[in-house]
Amino acid sequence: MKKILTILTIALATTSCMKLEVKPGRVIGDTVDAGKDAYQSIQRSRRGEEERGFSHRTSYDSAISNAANIAGCKEELMEVVSVSNLVVSQVISESSEVLVQDGDKTIHCSIQAVVRPKA
Repeated sequence: MKKILTILTIALATTSCMKLEVKPGRVIGDTVDAGKDAYQSIQRSRRGEEERGFSHRTSYDSAISNAANIAGCKEELMEVVSVSNLVVSQVISESSEVLVQDGDKTIHCSIQAVVRPKA
C-alpha cells in the first residue's frame, strides 16, 4: 500500500492535472489503475510525449460509402495533427460518427493519442 501511495504522491507532484475517482467495491482495482495511469504519464513526460485529444468534422459525400467518408475524415485529421508539428506515437482510442442536422450530413471523427514534437 505504501508503494501505491508513493506513486500517487509522485504523480500528483509531477503532473499538472490528475483525477482520481474511486467507486465503492472497486477501491483496490481503481487504485491500481490510477497508479498505472500515473506511471504511464510520468514515463511519457520523460520521453517528451503527452496525451492529447484531436477532433475533426467534414462534410458528407453521398457519392461514397460511410466507411469511405469516415476514412477520409480520419486522413484529414491526421494531416491536421501533422501540420501542427506533432508526431503520433500511439493512438489510444478513436471514434467516428455520421451526424445529421436539418437534413445535412457531416462526419465527425476524433482520436485520443500520445504525441511528441517533430524532431
